[in-house]
Amino acid sequence: MTETITIPLNKLDADPKNVRKTYTAEGVEALAASIRTDGYRLLQNLVVRKGEKKGRYFVTAGGRRRAALLLLAEGGEIAKDFPVECKERSGEDATGISLSENVMREDMHPVDQYEAFNALAKEGKEIADIAARFGTTETIVRKRLALARVSPVLLQMFRDEDMSFAQLSAFTVSDDHQLQVEVWSALPSWNRDAYSIRRALTEELVAATDKRVQFIGGLAAYEAAGGAVRRDLFDERNAGYVTDMVLLEKLMAEKLEAAAGTVRAEGWKWVECRTSMPEGLHSMERHYPEDVSLSEEDQTVLDAAQAEYDELAELIESGAADDEAEAKLEEVEKRIDALTARTEAYSPETLANGGAFVMLDYYGRLSIERGFVKPGQCRGNRRGRGRRALAEYRKRSKARNSDRHAFGGSDRGPDGPQNRSAAH
Repeated sequence: MTETITIPLNKLDADPKNVRKTYTAEGVEALAASIRTDGYRLLQNLVVRKGEKKGRYFVTAGGRRRAALLLLAEGGEIAKDFPVECKERSGEDATGISLSENVMREDMHPVDQYEAFNALAKEGKEIADIAARFGTTETIVRKRLALARVSPVLLQMFRDEDMSFAQLSAFTVSDDHQLQVEVWSALPSWNRDAYSIRRALTEELVAATDKRVQFIGGLAAYEAAGGAVRRDLFDERNAGYVTDMVLLEKLMAEKLEAAAGTVRAEGWKWVECRTSMPEGLHSMERHYPEDVSLSEEDQTVLDAAQAEYDELAELIESGAADDEAEAKLEEVEKRIDALTARTEAYSPETLANGGAFVMLDYYGRLSIERGFVKPGQCRGNRRGRGRRALAEYRKRSKARNSDRHAFGGSDRGPDGPQNRSAAH
């Protein structure tokens, strides 16, 4: 039986026969945190052999533990001659012992990790403390604890290697154990990938990336209104799912109605809110605004604003603009838009007979389409109907999207507001 001896830390050297030469700084720091949490005690003794100098020893197995202790000593947490319990072996066995320790060991099973973390969590331990205790990250702890949502039947199947960890992780999006087992049984073996499992479990949920969620201001706005969110820690592409469709619909309606109130003030006969383009829009008669000439004074102001816009845009594009250029550009654009709006107007007859749709476009942005006349209502000077109406709607949506990509999310296109004014 190998005898246990105690050796001062500053008498321990790295063994040139240790097959493992490299340790990451993050790994050493994590192990140091684990040792600290356990009262500066090692769970496993170091294996050493006599060194070349009297009183010194080479660490054959446990190099990372030695490095972690040295880190603690450098920080003044333990003494430089901190006593370390070791087991001494002969030099002939050094390489074989080192190889066995590094090659033959097996990482802890994820479900075993979950059960260990969960036991500590039930004792009231914080996630940060659990992570430090096991020398891992808080993210890993959260992901393992998320396995509590998964049916014990599926956990056992994973233990039995009847499913992959990616498949098991997909089930954490739901806490309905019966539904989880039903989904696994219903999906054919060739279609049991993580994506298919998540999709089957979230058919009645709305993803954070859905345009309806984006329209109301994202999950932050939904949660601020008291909405519950179901999150999947294993799906980094999706921030979560909306679970309260009634609340989502209410928030959408409130935002649409707020915009509709402004449009109604323009004097339209009717204004309707929709969450998507209405069916039959392409077949509706549509009136368009008529050109109105600006006064000489307004035209002069518009020309000056347009010249200022062009100059600022050129500076920004060339990289020669100052930090305030973007803000100035937006302010000038607002002035141009306000003046340009005066260059066209709907006739009183169109306002009296027509209406507007306030709706979400394809990308989840607010879209206001004016000038439509419902079938059977009084007709005025018709400017276009049918395919022209649909083409106009699609053209505007496509233009807004391409401009947004070209200018980093702004609604400014490469031609900016100037083209709108130049047309008049």
